Amino acid sequence: MKYKILIFILMFSLLITACGAADATPATVETSTEVIAATPDLCSAENLPAEVAKVNKLMREFDDYSSLASNTPQAQLVELIPEMQRILRDAEDLQTPPCLQTLKQLQMSHMNLVIQILMAFMNNSDVAAINAGIAQSRELHSQYDIEMARLLGITLVVPPTVPPNAAATTAPSTAAAAAYVTNPGPTGINLRSSPALNAPEAGLLDVKISAVAIGRSADSQWIKVEIPNQPGQTAWVFASLAQLSVPIDQLPVTE
Repeated sequence: MKYKILIFILMFSLLITACGAADATPATVETSTEVIAATPDLCSAENLPAEVAKVNKLMREFDDYSSLASNTPQAQLVELIPEMQRILRDAEDLQTPPCLQTLKQLQMSHMNLVIQILMAFMNNSDVAAINAGIAQSRELHSQYDIEMARLLGITLVVPPTVPPNAAATTAPSTAAAAAYVTNPGPTGINLRSSPALNAPEAGLLDVKISAVAIGRSADSQWIKVEIPNQPGQTAWVFASLAQLSVPIDQLPVTE
């Protein structure tokens, strides 16, 4: 009996020792290290050109449609305006960093104004108001170009302009002989065989190229010019698309 009790005590002692050893073993705690990626600075010199390119891609697409619209008959503009409105919406939805907010605002203001001008033109609105809108839209585009050049650190060369009153003191006949029309850009301007948007094309006035102005239409919406590099050949340019070196009323009506 004493032998059995001794065996039981020994076994119990071993069991207690084993449990104590197990409890003494330190538990292994698995920890995970979460790596948080740093947010890239989109306004840095490294990333900025790509962000500007996203904005300017939409502007270039819009400019293409603007050029197409300037050479499209009035009745067919309704087919182009929805596409231009789509580009405007894409520009509004484009997420841009804070450093591009001014560029984006100039872009949207220009696009919105051009669309309004085209709609006004379709509705035969006041010509003076349309011309004023065109001038404003060009100014917005110029400001956009200047802002983009500033962001990219490049120098934008602005061509010299002729003051509107440069020949104001000249007699009408002399002024007409000395007057010229210049295409300010950003795209070429179609020359027409007669003063109408649906008239056959007679040539192209390239960007920054000038042509001698020799007359105007009775409503002053068109300017008759000598086609560059084609002496004696004349055509018509829509006045709102070009810059004239003298007030248009100094040109004789030659329609």
